[in-house]
Amino acid sequence: MADLKEMKQAQNAFNTLCNMLDDQEWKYQRDDENLRIECGANGEDLPIDIRINVDADKQLVTLLSQLPFKVPEEDRVLGAVAVTAANYNMVDGSFDYNLASGAIIFRLTTSFRESLVGKDAFQYMLYVSCATVDNYNDKLLMVVKHAMSLEDFIKFTKE
Repeated sequence: MADLKEMKQAQNAFNTLCNMLDDQEWKYQRDDENLRIECGANGEDLPIDIRINVDADKQLVTLLSQLPFKVPEEDRVLGAVAVTAANYNMVDGSFDYNLASGAIIFRLTTSFRESLVGKDAFQYMLYVSCATVDNYNDKLLMVVKHAMSLEDFIKFTKE
């Protein structure tokens, strides 16, 4: 359980995050009690759902974006290979893959332990996450729908 100092740091991080979103004129729903934000963005082809959690215990801000499809059961191994290929050259963040359900979620975290995280760091988190999800979501969908070969997807990840 977070102590008073950790809770204050988490609340400060949450307020800074909300201020950044306000500055960017971003539409979002905030849950002050749970230090959670839900919002979305319009990608080039698929919508981007975003959930941001501020965790006082771990002193982390975690951005999660679940892709709007699940990998069919018969293609779960193919999905695992594609997600692994996507993650290999990724600089920030990664895709989490649930082999049992076929869900793919992009995750990017930053720590605010013993530090102050400014609006620029949160803006970076948000925009890098949106760009990464937008870059990969349609390609991953095409792979699991067999509209793009795994070999072509792997080539794409190296570009």
